[in-house]
Amino acid sequence: MYVVNLYNVRWKQKYTQDEIAEATGLGVNTVSHLLSGKHYDYKISTLEKIAKFFNCKIHDILIEVEDEV
Repeated sequence: MYVVNLYNVRWKQKYTQDEIAEATGLGVNTVSHLLSGKHYDYKISTLEKIAKFFNCKIHDILIEVEDEV
């Protein structure tokens, strides 16, 4: 399973959740879910917006984790 890991890119660039939401057009709740690192079914378009905002590729913000049992 893959989860979104924005911790490193977010803190390297020091953006708040509100700043990310405003710049990407995503909801604050969506950004909060993305930053939580928990599994959630995200749309590719959501991941594209986040990757574009952080000037990276989608695979740069995804990490593979063991499936929860």
